[in-house]
Amino acid sequence: MDVMQFPRMVVSSREGWDMVERMRPPMDMLFRRLVLPLSLLPPLMILLAGGGVGADVFPDARFANWLIAAVLFFVAEQFSVPIMANSIRLASIAKDGSGDLDDAYAVAAIAPVPLWLSSLAVIFGSVWFAVLIALIALGASAMLIRHGVDRLLGVHEEVEASEIAIQVISFGVLTWLGLLAVAAASLLLL
Repeated sequence: MDVMQFPRMVVSSREGWDMVERMRPPMDMLFRRLVLPLSLLPPLMILLAGGGVGADVFPDARFANWLIAAVLFFVAEQFSVPIMANSIRLASIAKDGSGDLDDAYAVAAIAPVPLWLSSLAVIFGSVWFAVLIALIALGASAMLIRHGVDRLLGVHEEVEASEIAIQVISFGVLTWLGLLAVAAASLLLL
């Protein structure tokens, strides 16, 4: 997959998605080449935040707390992608789309890319900037889901594809908040 296609995939059901549709990458390849490397970014940024902006927000947290938060966040991320894939698959089936798990996993693996990349905003040292970038990334993820279910799962009706995107992104937001709660709990409780 070409990383340069991601911005186009946010705004189009064709560009970039046609390559994914042609390649039909298996789940294990998507995991090794996309999910695993990019899902390392947020835990690394959690560790980085421990010495910067995070120290202002959680002044009593020690490095061990930050390390536990990063590890728990990473583990939770690994569970969230297959759960999201199944959510996408079930939502697609409900709208008479394809129930193919490989295609649903492809959408679930591609959709969080903006969120994973948004964790890099921690480098700038501003909580508000990081939150703003995360909200923009959340919108981009919703559009990736919307275009992915259209192209890969065959839900071509615009309203139905948008409904799936809203349903899945709502579940995704809850999942992401859960991930953040896991990280924050390890900073506050230990």
